[in-house]
Amino acid sequence: MASEVLYEVDGKVATITINRPEKLNALSLAAQFALHDAWVRFREDDRVIVGIVTGAGERSFCAGMDLRSGDGLPPEFEGRPPDEASGSISPREYDLGKPLIAAINGYALGMGAAIVMQCDLRIMSENATIGYPLVRMGMMPGALHDFWMQAPSVIAARALYTGKAITADDAQRAGLVNDVVPLGDLPAAARALADEVAENAPLVIQAIKRTWDTQQEFREVKAWREFNRLSRTVNASADHDEGIRAQVERRSPNWQGR
Repeated sequence: MASEVLYEVDGKVATITINRPEKLNALSLAAQFALHDAWVRFREDDRVIVGIVTGAGERSFCAGMDLRSGDGLPPEFEGRPPDEASGSISPREYDLGKPLIAAINGYALGMGAAIVMQCDLRIMSENATIGYPLVRMGMMPGALHDFWMQAPSVIAARALYTGKAITADDAQRAGLVNDVVPLGDLPAAARALADEVAENAPLVIQAIKRTWDTQQEFREVKAWREFNRLSRTVNASADHDEGIRAQVERRSPNWQGR
């Protein structure tokens, strides 16, 4: 079986690719563990100064969690701590010490949007969207506070309350991405930006990154605690279970408000 997350190095740039194009790069449990391993490898790799994260294919960056994945874990992932999988959508939690560029080549939904919003720099293809559709499934959007703190409040509110995705043009107007390019130009544009970063002094780049992450951490502590509290409530609700069942069964959910 092909690796569900690829890690490649070219010069001072690492590229991490979510490699499940047949599933729109939605994350199975195995893929989440593989993504965890990629973040750790990137952090420990002294060869690289900057990273690019993207999705395989031309349709999707990452369409969120694979709710229909019924496959068991490959042997190499069995017995590993569950928080390694769940934490993989939060690159900032790994104290990477290096900037990360999101090359958003299609759908960035749910977990995919959470990863994007924790990247330092972002380039979108014209066909790409960013969204949090989990409200339609009775589930708490992952790391939604990153999105709410970075997007204009009315744009964030509409996206989170309705589940409607944001287009590339809207994301650029809202200041959520650095640039929007044709899909075919995205790899080169992301690489050019990475090279701009990589040509500078490594110690300064690392210091800026750690200062930035520390500032974000101070801003987010209260929001993160409240998010975790509310997530536990939502995830234990009947509506949460109903939302997942409805998604798997391809039907409209029957919400009960409990």
